[in-house]
Amino acid sequence: MRVLFVSASPIRKEVSIGNTFLNLFAESENITLASVYTRGGLPDAAISQAFCLTDAMLLKNLLRKTSVGKTVPCGETAEKTAPPPQDSSKLAKFMKRYRLSVFFWAQDLLWRVGRWKSPALQKFVEDFQPDIVFTVLSDSPFLNRLILHIVKISGAKLALYAWDNNYSLKMFALSPLRWIRQICNRVSMRKVVAAADMFYVISQVQKRDYEKAFKKPCKVLTKCADFSSPSFKTAYERPLQLVYTGNLGLNRWKSLSYIVDALKTVNQNGVKAQLNIYSATPLTAKMQKVLQAEESVRFMGSVPAKEIPQIQANADVLVHAEAMDFKNRLAVRQSFSTKIVDYLSAARPIFAVGPRDVASVSCLVEHDAAIVASNKKEVAEKLTQLTENPSLCAEYAQKAWQLGKQNFEQSIVQPSFFADMESLIN
Repeated sequence: MRVLFVSASPIRKEVSIGNTFLNLFAESENITLASVYTRGGLPDAAISQAFCLTDAMLLKNLLRKTSVGKTVPCGETAEKTAPPPQDSSKLAKFMKRYRLSVFFWAQDLLWRVGRWKSPALQKFVEDFQPDIVFTVLSDSPFLNRLILHIVKISGAKLALYAWDNNYSLKMFALSPLRWIRQICNRVSMRKVVAAADMFYVISQVQKRDYEKAFKKPCKVLTKCADFSSPSFKTAYERPLQLVYTGNLGLNRWKSLSYIVDALKTVNQNGVKAQLNIYSATPLTAKMQKVLQAEESVRFMGSVPAKEIPQIQANADVLVHAEAMDFKNRLAVRQSFSTKIVDYLSAARPIFAVGPRDVASVSCLVEHDAAIVASNKKEVAEKLTQLTENPSLCAEYAQKAWQLGKQNFEQSIVQPSFFADMESLIN
């Protein structure tokens, strides 16, 4: 089976979408993976072939008639010899931070007039001969046009994976331009959904919403893991080591700040607990003031994806955070964080801070698989209980692992997923 990923970012374990895609197709000798993507960088060593075309290439082509798109070196050798990633330009950081509609429209205009349907892209797709194009449901019109073009020239089946709450009109935005952009984005998304031969979603909440919106059957699909040999802790540290691994965006850092504030009280008469944050998210001045000001919290920055499992295994408690504010609650309402499965497989207790009605927290509440706090007062109360009653850690480590074993076991999820893929091409 030959599978071609189409995405914005290169498919890598460090990126949530890439992490899940590679996880689903792991441990199979009969599958060859390739990738087409629209940002700089190298794909994971598991990708056998890759083709990259970027905004910069399109702009240079319009100005100087240079080539658009290039094949990218792949494999472990390419990863080891690749130069370290460079920091984004100030303009790119500004665009990423403020996400103004005019930037997205300018990018889409570039792709409308740019010559991205190049002979090089066509040759790459035809040479690889994919059986399946596997991609995420994106709200980027230019990426959706690229997806449909690749499906057309390849004749491959299209498997679509809805990830974020990027189609719904249940969102908070004051700018009329943002609402206009959302309505325009939905048009291109409907075209991709109409072309899909298989439609996956990330949560039961999203399944309900999208089946109603698109009148098309959806299947819930998440990352999976091996739950056959749990490694429970026999003793918990003093001070208790709380670990957060992941993105701090969408105001997740503000939920973590509730823990930081609670630790000030908990640690008044000696350090009983510490919060360690591992994240690639650049800290603003406001975030630094909160997340680097206290002895009880340590910001560890970014670490390679291969080191994360050991970091989680060394933790006493793993922290999951979702934003409390109305705007970001709507943004993550349907989402199920990829790190939840990692946390469950680590067989560690989970301390979840976030609204109970968003999909990721709702799942933990429904199965009583985490210690959950949904406001600042609850965070302080639950954290105090954890530090004063260590038996809670052992109890919730067991509950977390049981949830993972019952719902995300690799030996059950993967055969079902591979059967879906086989049914598409047969």
